[in-house]
Amino acid sequence: MKFAVLGTGIMGRGWITQCAMSGHDVHCYDANAQILASTIAGCEKLAATVAKKLKNEDQNFVNKVTDKIILHNEKGAFIDAAKGCDVFLEVIYEDLKLKCSVLADFLPQLPESVVFWSNSSSLDIDPMALAGGRPDRSIVTHGMNPVPLMPGVEVVPGAKTSAAMIEFTRQTLLGMNKAPFLAPNIPGFWVNRLLVPQMLDAVRLLEQGKITVEDGDTGLFTSLGHPQGTFKLHDFVTAPTMLRVALQMYQSSNDPRMYPPLTLMRMVKNGEYGASSGKGFYDWSDPRNPKARDMSQYVIGTAEDILEQL
Repeated sequence: MKFAVLGTGIMGRGWITQCAMSGHDVHCYDANAQILASTIAGCEKLAATVAKKLKNEDQNFVNKVTDKIILHNEKGAFIDAAKGCDVFLEVIYEDLKLKCSVLADFLPQLPESVVFWSNSSSLDIDPMALAGGRPDRSIVTHGMNPVPLMPGVEVVPGAKTSAAMIEFTRQTLLGMNKAPFLAPNIPGFWVNRLLVPQMLDAVRLLEQGKITVEDGDTGLFTSLGHPQGTFKLHDFVTAPTMLRVALQMYQSSNDPRMYPPLTLMRMVKNGEYGASSGKGFYDWSDPRNPKARDMSQYVIGTAEDILEQL
């Protein structure tokens, strides 16, 4: 099969690597030339990690993956390539208006035979399906990060997604050794509908001075069997992504649990994004041994404290 992947950030590279690992040709484009230029290197690194984790002894594994990846520096060239693909996979960050605008531009230029997958982690598929003009062949395929190492994929049909489209998507993902599961088209779907409120509550308890980063993560890691604590997960997801997801889910549901805490907003403003920026709830100066930070400066006391912290 052939895939056209729009968006080559962290999640985009995960899907690109996954598709290439599965033997599919992958045509890629990103409006950010700098991000696009580093895509191959990023996929090489991810493929090497996969090989190590899965104990793949094929010395040419990484090269076999990158040989399947074709970058397109020009939008027009990417669209031309996408016309001959089976799947158009959108991996843009969580901004519904942006996604719809881009899809309304790209998808009408493609043959009706090209199906549309969105990697959205929380957004309603129906407006995107309508914007792209192919509601019966549109579906969410929300992969977990890092995609090649996390088998789960949320499959979220829209109101007009056909049964054939759902089955095509399920079979294609199974062929990639993924574990697809149907989820409802509600804000956050299934995984984030449960996960995001828990992650935001953890930040609220932190800013109330009720818990520390170290104790909070130790508790979850040792008591609930989580592979990592919630604050470390925050740092991998990144503060800007958490802020966008929380706001989109709040606006869609009007659920007060989804409204992002002040601490999260302040961290974004201060450039404390997480592992990607070197500082979040942890200090990532040594990526192999991150240190939990003292976040007491974010504890909210009085109204005056809040005004000073803005």
